[in-house]
Amino acid sequence: MTENWKILTSENLLKKMGVLQRVVKPKNQKAKRALEAREPKAIENNKGSIFIRGPNCTQKVLQCMKDLQSFKKPDCDFYGQKNDIRPFEDASKVEFFGQKHDSSLFALGSSNKKRPDNLVLGRLYDHRMLDMIEFGVDNFKSISEFGGDTIAVATKPCLLFSGSLFETHDEMKRVKNLLADFFRGPRVPKVRLQGM
Repeated sequence: MTENWKILTSENLLKKMGVLQRVVKPKNQKAKRALEAREPKAIENNKGSIFIRGPNCTQKVLQCMKDLQSFKKPDCDFYGQKNDIRPFEDASKVEFFGQKHDSSLFALGSSNKKRPDNLVLGRLYDHRMLDMIEFGVDNFKSISEFGGDTIAVATKPCLLFSGSLFETHDEMKRVKNLLADFFRGPRVPKVRLQGM
């Protein structure tokens, strides 16, 4: 009678429930390093970002995205070809790109008759859509029009939010939080005042 009964250990129970089947085991050293890089950490990596050209993108929006990309330079990817992505209707393509590049921020440029010169900035959490905000690009001037030096790699811009709406209005608080998160850059222990 004892031979017919199996002893259910915690490992056997988990195998029956299918939990161990979902754990990804690396097949080689490169896959192991990639899995370790995606593990939760006490100190997070720099947030990566993806810049995506939408189905119809004007030259003004494209130049705006390239200027924004210059601030995020080492930790970003740029998709310059036209992509049929509409994040407010279906966010699965943006989530796929975020998971593929391990990025949690995205910018999508598009233009249509109802919303000309449109820029969507958004965030992903655990490769799922967290929030996104749509901006209209109006009266845009490129960085090259101001002259001077080009932007150095890993430069952090100075953000100034002027007005009481950024402290009181909920929607403007979200905009402030998103922009601060988008342009945060790497954490530094000290700031060199000569570089300001």
